[in-house]
Amino acid sequence: MLDLAFRPDPARPEPVYRQLADHLAELVAAGRLARGERLPPSRELAASLGLSRNTVTRAYEWGVEAGWLGAHVGRGTFVQGPPRPDDAARPAALRAVPPAFAWSALFSTRVRALDPARALRARLSEDDVRFDFRPGRVDPTLLPIADLQGAWQRAVGRLRTHGNDFDALGWPPLRAAIARSLAGRGIAKHADEVLVTAGAQQALDLVARVLVDPGDVVAVEDPSYVLATLAFRAAGSQLVGVAVDGDGLRVDELARVLRSRRVKLCYVTPSSQAPTGAVLSRERRAALLDLADRAQMPIVEDDYDCELRSEAPLLPALAAQGGGDRVIYVGTFSKALFPGLRVGYVVGAPPLLRALSLARAAASFQPSLVDQMALAEVLARDTLERHVRRVRRRYAERRRALAAALAERMPAGVRFREPQGGTAIWLELPREIDRAALAVAAAARGIAYGSGDSFRVDGDGAPAMLLSFASLAPDAIRAGVAELGALVARHAAVRGRRAVRRIS
Repeated sequence: MLDLAFRPDPARPEPVYRQLADHLAELVAAGRLARGERLPPSRELAASLGLSRNTVTRAYEWGVEAGWLGAHVGRGTFVQGPPRPDDAARPAALRAVPPAFAWSALFSTRVRALDPARALRARLSEDDVRFDFRPGRVDPTLLPIADLQGAWQRAVGRLRTHGNDFDALGWPPLRAAIARSLAGRGIAKHADEVLVTAGAQQALDLVARVLVDPGDVVAVEDPSYVLATLAFRAAGSQLVGVAVDGDGLRVDELARVLRSRRVKLCYVTPSSQAPTGAVLSRERRAALLDLADRAQMPIVEDDYDCELRSEAPLLPALAAQGGGDRVIYVGTFSKALFPGLRVGYVVGAPPLLRALSLARAAASFQPSLVDQMALAEVLARDTLERHVRRVRRRYAERRRALAAALAERMPAGVRFREPQGGTAIWLELPREIDRAALAVAAAARGIAYGSGDSFRVDGDGAPAMLLSFASLAPDAIRAGVAELGALVARHAAVRGRRAVRRIS
């Protein structure tokens, strides 16, 4: 059957049948659907696109009314060709004098499986945001600007000596500094165990490209970090979500999955589960490593914000807990410093690191040499450690302010657990809430937050939101939560007098 490569966009105001009709019109305008070509029967196209038959029928009817499709009883629906120039009813895509190039029809199957609405689209411009609770952000006013300026200036000065330097694993002094910083946690002992990447996202993308073939099963936490699932989907994997509770990943559920399916690898965030903040318990860590041994299943351990945990002693990382070669440890400097610093790292077995560096060579040799040299100095001079100590104290104050405001201002039926560190709090909302209406109302008032749906493996589930406290002062946190709490109450048809619950 003809591959029409259509995915509805939930952010567009037009109904899905109009989106489908416009997509077909673009293919006609670009010559991808030729005059006289028969379109698939509505039942078949609906099944292949995951739409209702009524949606496809209405799209065809709209094209017939506009004149660029024709319907023949007993024969089907055919392309009539572009309508007359004076036909004002035809779609905007057909009004262009030069026909548009139908890029959407040329995208690979892997790209079509990605959902930009969940991963990339920002609903508010920066100028519209009054209260910024979006995850993944920092407070730039806390950065040690003078120290950073000096490190980067000195790195530029060293280009006369090192401007042509290249190492497939990354700048050797930086790899050595990363190994030293991780040695205290029992994770890395030598620079040769470290691969420097352009942020943790490149690390996840490389792992997916090296280990995952199309159709392979990848187990992930559910909810999970949205850009990690994006990387694994882009590799053509089948994602299987495994539930999370107060003790982190439900390892017993993963064991049930392994009894019926071959899982190629498992992605986890054990130190601070993204997005809920739960810490994987000691017992489950041991059970997970045992499962990995028995199933020959590598574990990707994303320790994205280990520096920011402040309340309780850190449990040993999986990579340090007898993980051996089966654990692929991923870290980043973006959370401790700033998101625009695209420098991360992978700690793993040497054969794996060689394969990762080879895969990276297909797109990029190494991250910015200047950034690597500057960051090596930042680590060597303990600039990062001093900055992290200061940030931990400030974030702890803001975390407590957010938790107190949520307990006071959120309506009945809201549940949350105050994390031991990190930069955000996960809220479970009343099931009766109108999520779409809440998002529109919040955007209208300049309140930005992380939608819980974007963290779900299947894009749906119990309503939730992720609120970051990193970039807001306590007074702004309290004011923002007061407005957001009122909106949640307005859009939740909650019955009874259930109180806001802190989950222990």
